[in-house]
Amino acid sequence: MSLFKSLPTILFLALTTISSATTYYVATTGDDNNQGNKEYPFKTLNKAWSVVTAGDTVFLRGGTYNNSIMPPNTYFRNKNGTSSDPIVISNYQNEKPILNYNDVVYTSQKSGFWIENVKYLHIKGIRITNINQPREGNIPQYGIMLWNNVSNCTFEQIETDHIGGWGITIGDNCSNNLFLNCDSHHNADPYSAIPYGWADGFQSGSPTSTNNTFKGCRAWSNSDDGWDFRLYDGSVTLESCWSFRNGFKPDTWVHGGNGEGFKLGIKRLPSTSLVLRTLSNCLAFDNYSIGFHSSSVTGYGTFKSALYNNTAFRNGINRNGQGFCFQQPDVENILKNNLSYINPADYVYPCNINTHNSWNTGSVSDADFQSMDTTGVSDIRKENGDLPDIPFLRLKQTSRLIDLGISVGLPYTGKAPDLGAFESILPTPIVINQNPVVSISTPEKSSSFDSPATITIHATASDPDGTIIKVEFFQGNIKIGEKLTSPYSITWKDVPEGTYSITATVTDNSNSKTVSAAVSITVNKSAPAANQLPLVSIASPIKGSSFTSPANVTIDINASDPDGIISKVELFNGSVKLLEVTSAPYSFTLKDLPAGTYDLKAVATDNLNASTVSSILQFSVVTAYNEKKEYFNLYPNPNNGQFTVDFSSLVDAEKFIITIVDLIGKTVYREEFSAEDTVRQFDLTHLNSGIYVLMITASQILLTQKFIKN
Repeated sequence: MSLFKSLPTILFLALTTISSATTYYVATTGDDNNQGNKEYPFKTLNKAWSVVTAGDTVFLRGGTYNNSIMPPNTYFRNKNGTSSDPIVISNYQNEKPILNYNDVVYTSQKSGFWIENVKYLHIKGIRITNINQPREGNIPQYGIMLWNNVSNCTFEQIETDHIGGWGITIGDNCSNNLFLNCDSHHNADPYSAIPYGWADGFQSGSPTSTNNTFKGCRAWSNSDDGWDFRLYDGSVTLESCWSFRNGFKPDTWVHGGNGEGFKLGIKRLPSTSLVLRTLSNCLAFDNYSIGFHSSSVTGYGTFKSALYNNTAFRNGINRNGQGFCFQQPDVENILKNNLSYINPADYVYPCNINTHNSWNTGSVSDADFQSMDTTGVSDIRKENGDLPDIPFLRLKQTSRLIDLGISVGLPYTGKAPDLGAFESILPTPIVINQNPVVSISTPEKSSSFDSPATITIHATASDPDGTIIKVEFFQGNIKIGEKLTSPYSITWKDVPEGTYSITATVTDNSNSKTVSAAVSITVNKSAPAANQLPLVSIASPIKGSSFTSPANVTIDINASDPDGIISKVELFNGSVKLLEVTSAPYSFTLKDLPAGTYDLKAVATDNLNASTVSSILQFSVVTAYNEKKEYFNLYPNPNNGQFTVDFSSLVDAEKFIITIVDLIGKTVYREEFSAEDTVRQFDLTHLNSGIYVLMITASQILLTQKFIKN
């Protein structure tokens, strides 16, 4: 098949691919036998997962999904989205779907979501709660389990709580995943072999997973740790995460598990010099034992951690705990701009790159903080999922810890980074805007003009601390113009007589206005303008024309007045008035004129009685003469435009006038000769082919002859 023949098929497949994304709905009132649309939704996510493909979206409607509606062990397996077309499972708009399993006592291991062999999945806005732990069998439960080969997935605004085990767990071969604005809290495993020791908020001990990221997440009131990466061999990044009140039995201050805020862990052998844990702007407080901890255990490998701008507060109180504990010999962990307060101790070995932290720079006191009250730390998030804005452990503007850090590549305000998790937002200085300046440079004060006046007004405007937005011009309270850019000039036209007060108002970029000093001007009544003379000329006949008596000659006159009207036009022959008209067209016909020479002139008079005399137009009227050839000869005829005229027989005339016209009367040649010059050669090859009439006027005689120009 040729490429061109296959193009329709290719286009069809392309359009099918582009338009194939489907939206499905799951609701508490749904049925898995439905179509899965908004009106007829599915009942379970398992059913929705069975039909989705890359680019599809599943909306989980709000409400509570219990064991009878959607039992645990929702499996997302063996399907992939793409980077541009992920599979999306999300709450619908602002609705809040809750998978709540408090109505069942389980005897086997369960998980809210079990995800396996999946790429490019985005799950958002779902809460999983109350998966209780079996009382026998040492079986911890999972809120969400990424079991194997899960990568490039996003988990956003997910909440796992009251799980009888781990909130969210990353299993093997799970990499490049993002956990954004997620919460995991009140998870506890009282029936494990080590009671309360396997219930972390977020956990991974995988040797093969790497490059996973947590942003804006919280872990609190978990019976073991907030984050536990013990034996997790890959890299992980945590940004702006909070871990607090971990290591206690639920809703008590009674010891449960380890109780570390961020357990960065150990790894399997061999050790590495790579940085595998990076934490910035994170907060650990009120945990049972340690805020931030990276350990060294015989038989296991070590790695580097990098901690920038983190805060540890009140961890391990009354039990020899620590805010920061980095006691690995010969490991150069990086700790910069960190803040520790009211922790029993901080153990940071000298081998660490350890600078610009609170324990390096002097004392910290209550007075450094806006608040040490934890109210609001577990409050509902902002609408976009961000952590709540509360004053807890944020620095006062008077704290010496502001600008006490060193640049580590994170954004900061002021001269240098602050210490701790929260960069202070310096108050914006109050800037008093300076008013713009404006004056009118032209016209000058007391200038006078004649009406109707055209006046150019120019203003000079500037702003000492900003820019000019516009300059407006006023006559009294009446706006007469505006300019947005320099030069600030306008032209005020047709100004009648009177006295005027002109001002300019300038507006700057802060909307401040300044009005110029007023300039007073006068427009006087104009003196009457001098009358302009009318214009007159004789348009036809042309000067020197000849006519045969008795002749009827039409005289056409052009007459106009630049500042008034024509009242009359008179026609004179010499000093003798022949005719007069008072309205256009100015045309006269002189009838039965006898032979002779006529000197015509026209006189035009305007409405103010001013008059103008035209130039003299002379023409002649001659007596008709017979047209016999013997009186002058034209040869050759026909010709190519080159010919000779012999009029030597006309001996009585003092001069001769030869005129050549075409058949419509248009003069194409005219010349006057003396009586001695009676033989003439002509070269009129430029004329168009056709018939022409040659006329000779001699005294009172008019002779004519036709000739043909080839």
